[in-house]
Parts: sequence; structure tokens; C-alpha cells
Amino acid sequence: MAAKRKLGAMAEVIEEPIDPADELMFLCLGGGNEVGRSCHIIQYKGKTIMLDAGQHPAREGLAALPYFDEFDLSTIDILLVSHFHLDHASALPYVLAKTNFRGRVFMTHPTKAIYKWLIQDSVRVQSLSSSSEQRTALYTEADHLSTFSQIEAVDFNTTHTVSSIRFTPYPAGHVLGAAMFLIEIAGLKILFTGDYSREDDRHLVSAEVPKGIKIDVLITESTYGISTHIPRAERETALMKSVTGILNRGGRVLMPVFALGRAQELLLILDDYWARHAEFQRIPIYYASNLARKCMVVYQTYVSAMNDNIKRLFRERMAEAEQAGDTERGGPWDFRFVRSLKNLERFDDVGGCVVLASPGMLQSGISRELLERWAPSDRNGVVITGYSVEGTMAKQMSHEPDSIPAIMTNRSAAPVGRRGPGVNGEAEKPMIPRRCSVQEFSFAAHVDGQENQSFIEEVAAPVVILVHGEKHNMMRLKSKLLSLNNDKATKTKIFSPANTEELRIPFKVDKTARVVGQLAQLPPPKSSDAEEERLITGVLVQNDFKMSLMAPEDLREYAGLNTTTIMCKQRITLSAAGIDLVKWALEGTFGAIDEISPQKKPMSNGATQINGNGLSHEDETADEEIDHSPHPVAFLVMGCVIVRYQNNGQVEVEWEGNMLNDGIADAVLAVLFTAESSPAAVKQSSKSHQHNHHHGKRNLHSNVTPEERFSRLCMFLEAQFGPLVAPIAKPKVPSKPPKPAPDGDGIKNEPDEEADEDDVEDLEAVELERLHSIGIPVPGVEIKVDKQVVKVWLETLEVECASNVLRERVKAVVERAVETVAPLWGKGRS
Repeated sequence: MAAKRKLGAMAEVIEEPIDPADELMFLCLGGGNEVGRSCHIIQYKGKTIMLDAGQHPAREGLAALPYFDEFDLSTIDILLVSHFHLDHASALPYVLAKTNFRGRVFMTHPTKAIYKWLIQDSVRVQSLSSSSEQRTALYTEADHLSTFSQIEAVDFNTTHTVSSIRFTPYPAGHVLGAAMFLIEIAGLKILFTGDYSREDDRHLVSAEVPKGIKIDVLITESTYGISTHIPRAERETALMKSVTGILNRGGRVLMPVFALGRAQELLLILDDYWARHAEFQRIPIYYASNLARKCMVVYQTYVSAMNDNIKRLFRERMAEAEQAGDTERGGPWDFRFVRSLKNLERFDDVGGCVVLASPGMLQSGISRELLERWAPSDRNGVVITGYSVEGTMAKQMSHEPDSIPAIMTNRSAAPVGRRGPGVNGEAEKPMIPRRCSVQEFSFAAHVDGQENQSFIEEVAAPVVILVHGEKHNMMRLKSKLLSLNNDKATKTKIFSPANTEELRIPFKVDKTARVVGQLAQLPPPKSSDAEEERLITGVLVQNDFKMSLMAPEDLREYAGLNTTTIMCKQRITLSAAGIDLVKWALEGTFGAIDEISPQKKPMSNGATQINGNGLSHEDETADEEIDHSPHPVAFLVMGCVIVRYQNNGQVEVEWEGNMLNDGIADAVLAVLFTAESSPAAVKQSSKSHQHNHHHGKRNLHSNVTPEERFSRLCMFLEAQFGPLVAPIAKPKVPSKPPKPAPDGDGIKNEPDEEADEDDVEDLEAVELERLHSIGIPVPGVEIKVDKQVVKVWLETLEVECASNVLRERVKAVVERAVETVAPLWGKGRS
């Protein structure tokens, strides 16, 4: 195994660094490794989207909110709300009224209609809570109503563009108006499912994969992990068996539900069963929710947005009502055996009944009050039909506890048992014995593990992000999806980020530009050979992350941009360079140039010679006769820069300002200044005069003596290495070992040291004389840098030093110094 790991490490490919602009940032502010307070942030190419803004049903106050303090909400461009459930939408008034959020908010028409009543009811329920902490509301009803107008409603299957972000809502099932959002930013397509269902129920259209669209990132729920639902028909049968069993033993049935959503599905099931079983029609079914009664108008309004079953039922009921002459009644939501229960004060709690009451988590409200009232009797039963969030009373009831805390004691008539321990300094809550039966059936409109897996496989996105699931369920689904990678050539990346855990995923999107306008009319190259490919030049315009290449003349029509031409002029005076030298210099740099104005007047005869400035002089005299050209001359350089040579040496350079022309104009000006300072240019006098070339002062740059060159070299070295630069007095001579001569007895005599020293001095004198004869004043230079000593021999420029680094440094400096003061010694050296 160790060998395999080593080989794998050796084969690792070093990836190129990722541009932060090509990274997708995903951040869970809520709903990461949990169910509740869903809120996610997407950021890509400078655009920011928030998905949902809910509260956690098991928490109170600020603790129920997403981690809004972990992100700057003022940077958000749009907020998309998938559906009206409180764990997805109830933090929206807080975001709009209490934070620095400045973006736009979108949801579907049914979601907006129900959201208004749902949040209003939630604020009122919280204000009636007995908990002092909960009584401090996060926002008021006035906050909700004042921000409601900021919400924009959209239709399914319509595409909208906001701040270069495109999004399209698709039906998600789950509840009326629930939407999946397809989001596109700079070509990157992201599908956010929210809570979705693919089950064929009695009134909703199931979620479908958007057709013909390649999804890059899929953000999906993982509520049920890999668990599989029992088939729908079997679940309905088991549900009705449980309900009728409780009724048959003389008990009451409590079905905690959300006010809207699954409650309507359960009402359809119960009403249909009662219609087919006359023996139960004497037992009332109550729907205890004022909110639901208000929102049923919304359900009746959006019948056309529901499935074929509800449309058929609508036609049948309307036909029956028309035959009976009752035009006020009819429709699928006009239930025959369901009564509305406005409040518990008017509820005659006698005999068997079925009550659907909100909220579904049994945290407070009518459902909690009925639970505390009915829990002590073993004839009664609680039927949980939705998903129970961790930490809620519904989740505790699924574990069948022996007792439950009484929080609705001010209105509950249930007997009070022992008192439970206080929490956080609060008074001890009375405990109620739990003897009622508890049964759980999964009618929550969430996909199960098999449906979710099939959806993910059908979407086939290379990146999948799991949200909205307890950690255990989410990890099981993640492991299942990763195991499917074994059979894939391209592995799917699966992520399950926790709350506040920033996720960055690189995406390299190919950048393409379409050619429009005049450029699009050019015929394509006939050959695919790279050498024959034609270069197309134009202006690249980006709008909504889409790039177009067009000619400047088309900017107004295709990009809506106005164009302005800036003409640039630069005037300089050349006192030495004449027109001929200017032309020669320009042609030498830019090649052929076009003359666009008349030439200067021709020469008088051929007996004169032309200087670099274009002026003539007699060979017989030293006098210079200056005659400026009376006719201005203009040249066109590179087809874009005009150079006008006017009288008195005035030169005007004119060009149309753009990036390319500006560079050419800079090069033209550089050539003109070079021509002005070149040796070929002769300074012009204002009038004719005679002069000789004998100067009173000696030219410091001519006939430089070896001592002056050596002095300049030392000055150069001192500037580099400091003042410890000194000449070497003795030259470097080759050392020859002495050859002892044998004596008469054949014994070799010891060498004479004094004689050898004399020989060395003679050699040094000869060598020193030779160096002087070739113009080298001293044999070498000694440089001291810290504790290091460097010797430089001037004839060969050989550098000696114990430090290799310092030796190379000195060698480079000496070579540059020689070039600077060249020729250094004599005529033969350069």
C-alpha cells in the first residue's frame, strides 16, 4: 500500500492556480446539516444571490434566525424564495426591515399570496406565547406589511434577468406555488430545488427536470437521506386504518399539520374516505386554522396550476353545483365532511372527532393545546403525517415520552401532573402524562432517497451540493452518491457544507464572442490551415456576461454606445535634424513612409554635398550656409501618424487617439528625438557665418591617457564596492621551479634563494615595462569587501577571489566598466 501511495504522489499533476473570479462561492447561513432556517448564498463573477430566508421551528428569538451576521447582506443582488413555509420564508420580514439588504426579492404568485397571511398569523401566534423570550418578536406585523410591497411575483417557466442574473422558476411540487429556480450567471447554470416532491399526489404537479438544459451545479434537499417511502396507496390505507381505529375505540384524533401545504392533501384524503364510508360521516372532521380558511381562496384561484386530478374534481363539483342551482358552492376545495374550527372556546369537546390543527411541530398554538388536553387519555391518538424537525415537540412525541411539559396552562383544561425542572432560570413547567397513542406516517411532500437519487442522476450535474437535511441523513445520502462514482468516467463532486462553512468550487467557463455587424459580413476563411487564418480586429463589448466583437462604426447600433474620435497633436522643435535626416530616420524604423505634401525645393546643382540635416555646404570652405525649406513637408507613418516638418524646424505630430496609434506616435517621437541628438545632425545657425574648428579647451573624451582611463575605472569600482580600491604594484609573473645543478660528485646542490629572488625581480621589471608599453599603467587592482580580498589583473581582466559569489559579481562589474570606458588600454583593445 505504501508503494501505491508513493506512485500516486509521483503521478500527481500540479494544477494551474485558479482565478478567484472563476470560483463559485456557496455559503449556508442556515439549512446546512440541519432542517430549518434555510438560507443559502451563491456568489459568482461578482454577482450574489440569496436562496430562502427562514426560521428554525425548534428555536426562539435571534437563535431561530440564519447566521446573517456572517455575511454582508448589502452585497446581495436578488433573493429567491422557493415556497411559503416558515422554515423557508419567515425571516424575510426581518431581512427587509432590520438589515442592510438592498436587493430585490422574488417568489411565485401563489407563494406571495399565501406568504402574506402566513407571516401575519405567525406574528400573532408568537405574541400570544407564554414564553417571555418568545414574546420579544423579531419583527412586528407593521414591519411585515410595510415590506410586503418590495416582493415581486413571477410566473412559472418565465425567464427574468436582473443585474446580469437570469433565473427561471419551475414547479417543485411540495406545496402550492413551490418553485425550483434555474439560475444562470455568466453561462454557469445552477439549479436550486428547494423542497420538492416527485410524487403523484391528489392536487400538486410533481417536479420535473428542466428539459434540454445542461446543469453545472445542483443544490438539492436531503431531508430523508436514503430512506424510501412506502407506496402512496399503502400509506393512505395505513393512515385511514390508524384514524378509524382511534375513532372506533371512542377516542379523538389529533393530526398536527402546517396550516397550508400537506393539510390540503390530507383533507382531500379524509373527505374522499368519508364520502365512501357512510358509517363515519356522523363523526366530524375539523380543520382548526383561521389562516387556512383565509387561504383557501388562494387554492380556489390557482386550480389551473394544479394537476389533472384536481382539475377533474373541479369540473365534476362545478357541474353538480350547477345542477343543484347552488352557484356559491362547488369546486374541489369545498369539502363535504370537513368543518372549520375557528377557536377552541366554541369547540364542543364531546365524543369522537378528527382535528387537523397547526402548527405541525406542536410547539404552540391550537395543536399544542389539544395535545396537552388529550394526551392523558389512552383512547385518544396523535397521528403525525409530516417531517418532524429535531428539537420540536413533534419529534419528542415520535419517541413516545411518558410525559410532556404544559406550556398552554392558561387555556388548557388538562390535569396537571408533576412539575419538570426549570430551564435557564425559568419557572418549573408542569408535566402532563402522555397515555395517548402516537403513530407516524410520511405524508411530507419531500422526495425520498430513491426519488432524490433518480433526480440527481437525471440532472447529471458535475457538482451536487446537499442542503436541508439532518447530518446523519445527509451523510448517508452523500456516501450513496459517492459510491455511484465507481462506474463513472467523470466523477461527480458531492458537497455537504455545514452552516457558515464557505465552499469554493472552481469553474473554467470558455469565453466566446459572437461577431456582429460589418465584421459578420466578411466571408470565413476557405482553409482550416492555421497559416491562412484571417485576423479579425474590432471592439470587444461585454453585456450581461455576453461578449460581441464588432467594428467601431457598429457600436451605436449593436451596443447602444456613442463613439468619440480624439485627435492628438504634439509639437516639438528640431534645431539640428533636417528634413532629410528625419525622413531617413523614420524610414529606417518604420519602413516605407508616404509623403502627403509637396517636397522641399530641389538642390541648385550637383556640386554640393548634403549633410544629415539636408543642408548643403561647399567643400572648399568651412562656412555653413543655412537655408530653411520654405515649403512644409508631411509624412504618413504606418498609415495613422502624420509628421509635418514646418519652417524653422517646427515639427507637428498628429494622430487619432487609440491604444495602437498612441504607441506608434510615441515611437515616432522617440525617433525624432534620436535623430536630433544623433552625430549626423548638425546644429543650424540663425545666419551665415565663418568659423574654424579649433577649440580653446581640450575635449575630455578624446586622446584619453592610460592614467585617466585607470582613474575612471577606479572611480567606477569605488561606486560599486566602496573606497577600499588600490592598485597592485607588482605584476603577475609565471613561477618556475628552480632546477638544482649536480656538483662534481653527482650530488644535487640546494637552490640559491637570493639568486631566485633577483630573477623574479628581473621578470617583474620586464613584465611591468611590457604592460606600460601597451598602455596599462598598473598590473591590476585590489578590492577589499569586508574580509574578502579580490584581485583584478587588467590585461586579461582575470579576477581572483576565495568567494565564488563575490568573484562573479566583481567580474560582471569589471566587464561593464571596461565597456563604459572602452577602449581601456591602447588601440588593440576594445
